[in-house]
Amino acid sequence: MSNVIVKGAWRLVDNDNQPVNVGDEYLGRSAQPLSPFMRFIIRGGQPPHKPSSTGRVYGEWENGISGEYFPTVFNLKWVEPEVGEDLIGEEAYL
Repeated sequence: MSNVIVKGAWRLVDNDNQPVNVGDEYLGRSAQPLSPFMRFIIRGGQPPHKPSSTGRVYGEWENGISGEYFPTVFNLKWVEPEVGEDLIGEEAYL
């Protein structure tokens, strides 16, 4: 069973519109000059609370530092399911 990140009617998806799961890893820019990119492990997020918002994603960097970011930092976005699309399994509860 997957742990797709869903909040209310919103689902977190990647650039290919594939659902993002808890524990998925994405590359992000690092503040470290010798290592410009680091893996970020997604732990959850918060969908947009108004039309002008993009929402947030949160998790931790591979070095253990946690943070909260705009989803676009990792080429992610919050989308509302299509009309008539049902959420099943754990998707309905995350």
